[in-house]
Amino acid sequence: MINSVSTEYIYDNSGRPVKSLRIQLNAICNFDCIFCHMEGTDRSMTYMSPDEIEKIVEVAANHGVNRIKFTGGEPLLREDIEEIIGRVRNHIDGNISLTTNGVMLPKLANKLKKAGLDRVNISMHAIDEYNFKFITNTEKKDFLPVVGEGIKAAQNAGLGPVKINFVVMKNINENEIDNMINFCAENQCILQLIEFEANREKEKSYEYLKYHVDIRPVEDKIKKKALRVEHNDLHNRERYLINTDYGDVKIEFVKPMHNTDFCRNCTRLRVTADGNLKTCLLRENDYFNIKDSLNDIKLLDNEFIQAVRSRVPYWR
Repeated sequence: MINSVSTEYIYDNSGRPVKSLRIQLNAICNFDCIFCHMEGTDRSMTYMSPDEIEKIVEVAANHGVNRIKFTGGEPLLREDIEEIIGRVRNHIDGNISLTTNGVMLPKLANKLKKAGLDRVNISMHAIDEYNFKFITNTEKKDFLPVVGEGIKAAQNAGLGPVKINFVVMKNINENEIDNMINFCAENQCILQLIEFEANREKEKSYEYLKYHVDIRPVEDKIKKKALRVEHNDLHNRERYLINTDYGDVKIEFVKPMHNTDFCRNCTRLRVTADGNLKTCLLRENDYFNIKDSLNDIKLLDNEFIQAVRSRVPYWR
């Protein structure tokens, strides 16, 4: 039974309401992707219980939050993932989604749907086997076909539309974009092309200079082919419908770098696996430790309000 929730959002000082939570369920993964930022946290075996996660969601729901995104690490490594989804569904009648590498979906997709999950994002940053193994650091295992099976399993379970997350990286997978567009058209997935990101302090880093590529020229090319343009409310992202030889496909662009519009339209608060509220992925000193507040709903509510009101757009 869904609890009745308030639609009166809390706003930060920039006038942005918080409408959704991005909840990190763990900080471990069965992949070791070369670009992974682990949601701005260190790798760790520390994570909150289903009961603790539910309390945070209950407080957020009382302030109008009605969308949840579960992430990791790899959230499907949690053996209690179905319980977590079920508990959260008690408070959320909006969209509950999950980002995964897809490897465990063939076994779990139907159970996740039954527990209350609406849809999945699947991280698939290459369809070339060599590139896939290089990016994920899984040279000794052949996971790519399993990810393909995971996509089908998610669709068959009704966890759609499936979004494919594709982080574009210089000299690695940028030449696979056209093939990925065709793959998503053929498999009836939405393609989400994501710009490699870093905070200001790391823009001169070896990693950023090595991997970052501006995806605006790609978007300009797609825009000219668009049959229709939609917008994702989160970050005001454009989504283009184009036609290919394999059918129609929707392509969304995630451009976080130096993008004031992206930050201006951010309506999400993050929750880390070890029990912190985090206002922004790119900030490194914006943690609100709520672990000690989880047994006191009033105190937790105050911490939530304080975290929301302290949010500041990173790019202004």
